[in-house]
This record gives sequence, C-alpha cells and structure tokens, in this order.
Amino acid sequence: MKKIVYLIIILIGVSMHAQAQGAGRGQERVRPDQQRLNQQIRKPRAFKASEVAGLFFYDIDKVLKKLNLKNDKSKPLVVSLLKKYNGQIKEIEFSNADTFTNLNKIVNAEMKSIRAQGNNRVNNQRGLTREKAQEIIRPIRQKVRKNEKNLNDALKDILTEKELKKWLKYQKTEKDKLKPKRPQRNNSQGQGQRGNRQRGGF
Repeated sequence: MKKIVYLIIILIGVSMHAQAQGAGRGQERVRPDQQRLNQQIRKPRAFKASEVAGLFFYDIDKVLKKLNLKNDKSKPLVVSLLKKYNGQIKEIEFSNADTFTNLNKIVNAEMKSIRAQGNNRVNNQRGLTREKAQEIIRPIRQKVRKNEKNLNDALKDILTEKELKKWLKYQKTEKDKLKPKRPQRNNSQGQGQRGNRQRGGF
C-alpha cells in the first residue's frame, strides 16, 4: 500500500511540474480581479482521506439520548456494541495513518494547484488524481462497511423496530456529514456576470 502511495507522489509531482510550466502563459491572460473572484466562488472542502473512507466515531451518550431506549437491559448491550465499533474504527485509522496523511498531502496540493492555475488540462489531471486516491481508499472503506453491517445486524437483535428506525436515521445523518458540499456561488455576482455577457461584456 505504501509503495503505491509513494509511486503516486512521484507521478503527480512530475505532472504538476509540467502543468505549472504549461499554465504559466495562460495565467497571464487572467485578470487579477477575476482570479480573486474565482477563488472566492470556489472554496472546496479540504480533502480528508479518512472521511472519504467513511471513518467516524459514534458519540455513545448522544446515541443513547437519540434512541431513548425503553428496555434498561438493552442499554449496556448497545453501549458495548458501540464501544466495540469505535475501537475497530480506531484500529483502521491507526493502521492506515501514513496512507491517509500522504493522500491528504497529494490531493490537497493538487486542488491548490488547480485553483491557482485554473485550466482544463489541470482539471483533467485532478480527475486522475482523485481516481487513484479512490483506488487506494476503496479496500479501507470496504472494511469500514463490513464493521458497520456487523454493528447494525447486532443492533437488530436488541432494538425494537421503532428504535432501529431511529438508529438507522441517526446513522445516515452522521454519514452524510462526511460528504463534501458543493461550493455555493454568490448570486449577485453570478447575476452581474450574466448581465455583462448580455450587454456584450466578458
């Protein structure tokens, strides 16, 4: 795994050097004010490999409050299962720490380069970089999902139907927090740009 990551670092380093030389001339044609506008509009969330892999920990007290368990005997069982799951995720996080660190550096450096240069050639390269990162993360994500399935299967035998629905809803909410949100455009700026184009502007 580490050899694959280091190989990607070398390949991307070479490609970024070539892109910087090729994009230098195009950068001169972009007005500084337009470049600042693009940077303000596009503020993507930093890439975090552990989140892409689906790693997060459950706040046990919060889960118990959400579920509002009626059966006192089920509470220690739920706590035990959640502690076990959190421990498994911690182990996955620890064993892949170097991989996550390297991927974060690679992808975030690439994203920074894209924002600075802003050309199609670099955007195409970003797709390749993300695809390679996903290939490395995929088996880690599969381990996380396997542990998640085991947790849910065990909770099915403990929780009532109503409690299980609350659990699955809460779990989905927590997982959705890991998904990157699309950067929002400034509406007034977007309308102004459309108006300029209609009046023959750029």
